[in-house]
Amino acid sequence: MVHRWQWALLGLAAQCVAADQPEVKQSVSLRTHSLAQPYLDTDMQSRWFDYGGDTIIRTDQYIRLTSDRPSQSGWIFSRLPLTATNWEIEVEFMIHGQNNLYGDGMAMWLTKQRGMPGTVFGSTDRFEGLGIFFDTYKNNRPGIQFPYVMAMMGDGQTTYDQGNDGKANELAGCSVGANFSDALLPLSVRKDTWLTVPSNQARALRNSAQTAKARLTYFQDAYLKLELQHKDAPNWVECFRLDSVTIPSVAYLGFSAHTGELSDHHEIIRVDTRNVYSPNVAKPTSGADGGSAADTRQTPYDTRPPKSGGLGWFFFKLILFFVVVAGAYAGYTFWKSQSRGSRF
Repeated sequence: MVHRWQWALLGLAAQCVAADQPEVKQSVSLRTHSLAQPYLDTDMQSRWFDYGGDTIIRTDQYIRLTSDRPSQSGWIFSRLPLTATNWEIEVEFMIHGQNNLYGDGMAMWLTKQRGMPGTVFGSTDRFEGLGIFFDTYKNNRPGIQFPYVMAMMGDGQTTYDQGNDGKANELAGCSVGANFSDALLPLSVRKDTWLTVPSNQARALRNSAQTAKARLTYFQDAYLKLELQHKDAPNWVECFRLDSVTIPSVAYLGFSAHTGELSDHHEIIRVDTRNVYSPNVAKPTSGADGGSAADTRQTPYDTRPPKSGGLGWFFFKLILFFVVVAGAYAGYTFWKSQSRGSRF
């Protein structure tokens, strides 16, 4: 007979191992908000997206929002709003050109407006909803390395701070180097520190032989997270994570780009949108200061191990589990032999 304390030890060890497992997200693909070759139907139209401006679609290669020419602007927006409560959008893209000086960049949108050309990376200003900007040209942001990726939540009234590259509007952002894992410079240090990235690491977002990817994940009332990936570095790297961000319940998914005197090719290769859910996602709790209880900010010089633990920590817990099981079995065997001996 196994004592209650032995079952308790077994249960505790099992919980330790389970707690270290990564968050499992289950998903359902949303065809209405996804793009893949050949992009167009047999009648050379897209059933789910509208596009305009200088956008060019090559059915075997890309959706080119702008060509490497001055004064171009292009966009593509979903015809239906994205009404899923929780979702994940993965975008594969390329930014490239022939010039040493280049600009201006591209944007990803989840807004109430759709298909309205304008001055903010090819789309309208004073938008309502979320804009993610992949900015390749530096106007006036001292201490910030470009290319720079940032998020802005528009209220329908506020204008984009174009002269200062969105400094007044930024929710969060990161600089991008040749290796995303080496040169992501997060929100927590960007404002007060002069951060430099070696010149050979400053152009991963542009003129690479490989495509780049961005993955935006949203759980309503929980968090909004942006991750970046380069095919030369297969691991996803977190650019930012924001708690308690609310995106309009009716928002159209779109992409746009703009060139001025300087130019680049801005191309969308593939978009995968999924409705996701996870039983492990919980609403953020508030600390004593009214903010989030967990500070997710980080610096590129932070050498502390991640809070969730790594693969080595997982194996340590797994070994601990088996040690506890072996100890419980040995204790039970000893108790059983003592019980038999006490009968004589």
